Amino acid sequence: MKAISTPFLTLLAALALGCLQTAHAQQTTYSQEDSAVTTGELKRLYRYITRANVEEKTLLKLGFWPNAGDRDYTGRPSFRIGLNADVSVERKITPSFSVLAGFDVMLRYNRFRRFDVPYDQHGNGDLTDTDKMVRNLMYAKIGTRYYYSMAKNIRKGRSANNFSGNYAGLQVSKVIVNQTNRRIYDTKTGQTVRTDRINGIGTYDFPVVFPHWGMQRRMGRLGFVDVNAGPEITVPHKYDSAPIFNDGSHFFEKYYKPTVALRVNAVIGLGW
Repeated sequence: MKAISTPFLTLLAALALGCLQTAHAQQTTYSQEDSAVTTGELKRLYRYITRANVEEKTLLKLGFWPNAGDRDYTGRPSFRIGLNADVSVERKITPSFSVLAGFDVMLRYNRFRRFDVPYDQHGNGDLTDTDKMVRNLMYAKIGTRYYYSMAKNIRKGRSANNFSGNYAGLQVSKVIVNQTNRRIYDTKTGQTVRTDRINGIGTYDFPVVFPHWGMQRRMGRLGFVDVNAGPEITVPHKYDSAPIFNDGSHFFEKYYKPTVALRVNAVIGLGW
């Protein structure tokens, strides 16, 4: 048996090393990159949800928001709850301007703490008082809105002529239904005496002017969110033959002066 020469062994080692390098070079290397949501993708998702690129010139709205506030009978409440509803239509006149009209419906429930001892409210021997009250109101309203960034967003291709945007608005409303049902009880015996139905009472009967700032967003095909705030200005008028509450007392004549209060609305509802 002949010995293998050193040059031959060197050649075999070189061939084996070359084959290993070739096989290693032919292997496919897989690497997994971390998935990240870009800012552009988030903006596209936001425009999709708010229908920013869908042109809409008319929006029918049905919205709701809770509201326990009450401009009358707040001296002695122990519990109160309410619900407001917005039924309206908004129509674009230009991409930046719209007009709206509709109704605001307000439901109020007040339950007053009963007196622990007999109470003569007017000092005339009458021991009766109110313990529960339900109020139903409906306002007719008209208004206009100026979407101050809409034209610029359309020029930049970020929006279409729709109802998703920030706006400055002016709204005027007047009550057309004002009905109060209140239960009267005897403060001595605790028994219910009667239930009164009263139409047209209190400062709700006066026109209201509401300049405001707000933002409205569409939420998919059938939703919208509308948030606005501003000073609510009540414009009273004086009755010719009687003061406001029609009870023979002139104490309430101070309410003939205009009043200003902060109003905040946050409405979520359906829009078509």
